[in-house]
Amino acid sequence: MKSVLKIIVAAVGAVIALNGAALFFVSNVNLGNFLSIGLGAVIIFVAVFFNKIAKWLKILLFTCIGSVVILSSFLIINGKSDTVTYTEDAIIVLGAAVHGKTPSLTLKRRLDKAVEYHTQNPDAVIVVSGGQGAQEDISEAEAMKIYLIENGVKSNKIIKEDKSTSTTENFAFSKEILDKTFGHDYTAAFITNEYHISRAAFCADNAGLDNTTHIHSNTSTSYLLSGVLRECFAFIYHLILD
Repeated sequence: MKSVLKIIVAAVGAVIALNGAALFFVSNVNLGNFLSIGLGAVIIFVAVFFNKIAKWLKILLFTCIGSVVILSSFLIINGKSDTVTYTEDAIIVLGAAVHGKTPSLTLKRRLDKAVEYHTQNPDAVIVVSGGQGAQEDISEAEAMKIYLIENGVKSNKIIKEDKSTSTTENFAFSKEILDKTFGHDYTAAFITNEYHISRAAFCADNAGLDNTTHIHSNTSTSYLLSGVLRECFAFIYHLILD
């Protein structure tokens, strides 16, 4: 029975590691891919050498893995609770990877949610926020604007913020644009993946965008683990810094 359990656990670890490795071929290189491979390797190590691992190390490993599971569950569950009223003056779409000039699946899902929001609140300005990464031929904001126009959003309703390289900058630079557009009396919402909502809300508050609402886009199963692991790391890093 123990041998069967070891094989099952090792197989789970292998699937996780292979998923992380496979993402290098279909997405831009990011920390989440490395973390997925690392987690898979740790699970395989525990399964194969369980009886030889010191007790203190077992406790440490299980504590770390358990903490990641708890934090991941919180981020996903909390992020699925949308608060948008569809009366906001503006909505900020946070950038994600662009493959050459094409929005990644993650970014497409955020943009599809923006189109959905636009159909219910066509008067809202849409701020597409994201600079150009090393593996991108154009800025995320430019790719986002093109996608939205192709999907029925008028260009005069879209404002590009194409300088940001982080969530903190997404909101800081977007606020500068919105302040110039509306003054200081406006309401705003933002769109991002469910696991990213919690940290994004903190960043919005820190940027001075008070009482922002939000709406989430669902993450593809193949990208979820990588995204959540990266977000756990970023969330903890953010809490320590702030």
